[in-house]
Amino acid sequence: MNFKAKLSRVAIAVAVAAGLAGTATAQTTTSSIRGNVVTEAGSDLSGATVTIKHEPTGTSSVATTNENGTFSSRGLRVGGPYTITISGDGFVPAKVENVYLSLDQALDLPIQLESSRSTEVITVTGSTAGTGYTNEALSTSLGLQALQQVVSIDRDITDAAQLDPFASVNVQSGGSKELSIAGANNKFNSLTVDGVALNDRFGLNANGYPTQRSPISYDAIESLSIQTAPFDVEYNGFTGGTINAVTKSGTNEFHGSVGYYYTDDSFAGDNNGDEEFNLDFEEETFVATLGGPLIKDKLFFFVAYDKFESVAPLNRGPAGSGAVNEVPNITLDDVAQVSQIVSDVWGFDIGNFQKDDVQDEKVLANIDWNINDDHRAKFTYMLTDGNSINEQNGNNFLAQDEVLGASSAWYDRSEKVESFIAHVFSDWTSDFSTQFKVAKTTQATGQESLNGSEFPNFAVFLREVDGDENYLTIGPDRFRHGNSLDQDFFQVKLVGIYTTGDHIMKFGYEREEVDVNNLFAQNSEGSYLFNSLEDLANAEASALLYNNAITNDENDLRAIWGYNYNSLYFQDSWEATAELTIDAGIRYDWYEAEGSIRENQNFVDRYGYSNTNDVDGLDVILPRVSFQWYASDYTTVRGGIGRFSGGAPSVWVSNSYSNDGVISDNYQDFGSGQTYQVPTTPDAATGQYIPQNILDQLANIDPDGDVNALADDFDIPTTWKVSLGVAHEPEMEELEGWLFSADVLYNKLENATYWYDQRCENPVSTAPDGRGVYDCSEGPEAIVTSSIDEGDSILYALSASKAWDTSYGSFDFFTSYTYADVEDIGYGTSSTATSNYSDFAAYDRQQPQAGTSNFQTEHLWKMRFNWKKELIDGYETTVSIFAERRSGQPYSYTFDENNACVLDVGGGRCARESRNDDAGHLLYVPDGINDPLFAATSFGGDLAAQQEFIDYINSSELAQYKGGIAERNGDNSRWSTIIDVRIQQELPALYPEHKLTVFFDIENFGNLLNDDWGRIERTRYEYERAVVSANIVDGQYEYFDLNSDSRIKNLEVLDQSVWQVQFGIKYDF
Repeated sequence: MNFKAKLSRVAIAVAVAAGLAGTATAQTTTSSIRGNVVTEAGSDLSGATVTIKHEPTGTSSVATTNENGTFSSRGLRVGGPYTITISGDGFVPAKVENVYLSLDQALDLPIQLESSRSTEVITVTGSTAGTGYTNEALSTSLGLQALQQVVSIDRDITDAAQLDPFASVNVQSGGSKELSIAGANNKFNSLTVDGVALNDRFGLNANGYPTQRSPISYDAIESLSIQTAPFDVEYNGFTGGTINAVTKSGTNEFHGSVGYYYTDDSFAGDNNGDEEFNLDFEEETFVATLGGPLIKDKLFFFVAYDKFESVAPLNRGPAGSGAVNEVPNITLDDVAQVSQIVSDVWGFDIGNFQKDDVQDEKVLANIDWNINDDHRAKFTYMLTDGNSINEQNGNNFLAQDEVLGASSAWYDRSEKVESFIAHVFSDWTSDFSTQFKVAKTTQATGQESLNGSEFPNFAVFLREVDGDENYLTIGPDRFRHGNSLDQDFFQVKLVGIYTTGDHIMKFGYEREEVDVNNLFAQNSEGSYLFNSLEDLANAEASALLYNNAITNDENDLRAIWGYNYNSLYFQDSWEATAELTIDAGIRYDWYEAEGSIRENQNFVDRYGYSNTNDVDGLDVILPRVSFQWYASDYTTVRGGIGRFSGGAPSVWVSNSYSNDGVISDNYQDFGSGQTYQVPTTPDAATGQYIPQNILDQLANIDPDGDVNALADDFDIPTTWKVSLGVAHEPEMEELEGWLFSADVLYNKLENATYWYDQRCENPVSTAPDGRGVYDCSEGPEAIVTSSIDEGDSILYALSASKAWDTSYGSFDFFTSYTYADVEDIGYGTSSTATSNYSDFAAYDRQQPQAGTSNFQTEHLWKMRFNWKKELIDGYETTVSIFAERRSGQPYSYTFDENNACVLDVGGGRCARESRNDDAGHLLYVPDGINDPLFAATSFGGDLAAQQEFIDYINSSELAQYKGGIAERNGDNSRWSTIIDVRIQQELPALYPEHKLTVFFDIENFGNLLNDDWGRIERTRYEYERAVVSANIVDGQYEYFDLNSDSRIKNLEVLDQSVWQVQFGIKYDF
């Protein structure tokens, strides 16, 4: 119903019981209440006193209505319960009890007071909606109760965020979850916890976190919100969506919990259809929380500790090792021989094939201080420290399926994030309040090889079996020779809010200072290839790759830089009528760069501009307008338009500092026939194992290396968001309690980031199908990061919800369907400029065109259902179900450029595109053997082979593209249906006021019921299916080497295709 209408005594009771209306507020750590007080005659009541009391802590906030009867209270704690008392001279006081406030939501509270001829105090009972699940427009909120109902074996914020209709989670190899909001790149989201950004801002992790697992303990979260298009000017730092969490605080009562969660491979399935899974894992989590008063009504504390422990599985190993996947043609005896030789010659331990421990620890500590009735403060400390063991099998020379890496080639990825936060919330008058925040965060990422990184990488040939060469690699893999990242963030924020008449005006300033110290020195210890065990024993290598600083000190390759991000904003929230609220504001952001990029004179001479461009002086204006209109007692219309910026990984800028082509040298020789005598002891000065003659040769060459640069016209990426929605609660008795919503969201990308190779800016000829053909062979690589106005999306969402009580228990139901049509230029799949340039299916890599996005989920249906009943008197049983059915991931049909770079005559990209995992150019699909672009010499002129190719086209999805170029991401992997279930049972505890709860989380419950259900397939990285190779001959495509069907499919069936159960037990006191 229309909760903003002027309410009588009966109406207010109905409104509060149903859950008072809320409107989106800022990306903050608090909530707020805005209201209007009127008399029985409908006139505004000035001077009324509104007292808002947080019952658990005794904290009170007092507001006075202005001449328009309006009051506003900001900076309130999330949750509750609150008691709100409204009184005025000559009127009977009204009291609203048991009110809970949601994060990022302003509670609208219209009140009508009766004259004092009645002495009865009006008391109504509020709603616990702030503890549950709510979805309004493009915003989803989960209170404490709803968070406890989320099915999540990983105890991950992403699993809660997935409940939003516009959120889509793609699971990657190894189990990482990529969260896309409204079809945007998963790197373009923001995650804030207690007002501090905890997303992966540098851009190295697939999960979007700066940590291996969720950066905050799930048991420490009080409330969570997911916003797709919040038009308040305080929101920014994303172009996808934002997730905002606030942590728990202490109260006047001591309270806490102890929990334990366990799962292993015996609690998981082992097959889906014909696909067998040999899982090997064991995981356990310990959780403890404690909160209470230090000084009653004045000072409170809350602490949480979370420790995850796991034994990393041995995924690959030699025959007889017991690994999940054994390499049959490499034996334990082979490993022993190599180990003995390397130990004897170099004194290096190549490692073994054993499982390693993995852990993740989280600490949270909060202090809340009620300074006085008008001022309060909150101090927060957060620490997350975790690691993961990563098996590495390939190296520079060899394809991964031919190679097995010993544990010295593996690495331990460690990540530590530490934050200190201080907030002060002040009410200076009834009309003016401020919020001040200062925060310091440090992030340290290490990638250390298990047996140390101060040794070369060796690849040792063992034998050839059925055409497959088998190698053992030892020593740190090339990317771990020098790899570390340290980041420091300092943030200050001041917001003022002033209420006057029907207007609430907000103004604010923010500044964030970011310092980056990034070392990425691949091959700085050298990589060698040995053709036999005998060559290994003689220290005689047949290939060498070496990259380092010209000083031969990898630390000189460090990119030490930073930037300062400043914001000013103003917003007016105008209650135009009792039914219509309009918010209008503007935000101005500008950047200052710290550090310098070395100028490469060779780059300047070749291309006429400098490689030293940075973000200094870049700025952007972000206007926002939104409205909420209560069209009737049962219908609400909402919408807005605004521009958003931020979220793009800073590593894309950091690459310009790391790769200037001036500081580094490189030596590459593979296949020339030359041999190299590998030093058996490290150089006394450099500690390296590089032949002196190679170092002497490099010393006499002026550096002219690969360059990454920002284009002169590079600008801040932004997205315009436009939304319109309606929510309706039917008046029909048969549909009582149901709420139906429909929303549409349009996104328009501006200054989207893309990459091109400056060496081949213009085509040298034209391909048979009209595309440009380039020559990218002249000079060192020159990848430029630029901007383009390409890409847009439109999404439609329908939802329905209802909560009701019966004798059979309490029910809570929500369902949604979202349709998405998302187009972008296929950008930002990697952290390096070279990969971002080459690792996606392209029509023309130099001139990107918008096409279906890798992140599009075209059809997405979700259902959330909860049932609660006391099957045992006094002890609740709760069953929670989350179901999702979705269309598959998109992919493209491409040329297989493993054998020929069809659109690059110079072969400059072949070094990249010849790798099996690199995407190619979109395939030209002939309509038959007589297609004018189909060379008669295709497949060596073999008509049978030619017809086999045409038959494959006609029997596949390619048939729709005959006679043209296949569309980017024009097809999809199979649909998937996943059902997750959580069962909670309360049991008697030591004391009546305590609670013991046991949990069972079942992910992919459908596969538990039927082995053929719950299958999840994904197209491998780069979202491409390479079909066939080709050359251009006399204006036609000469096709050859048609891939097998399995190679073309390029599909991976994920481990999440089988069921898994986690057991948990928790004691609350």
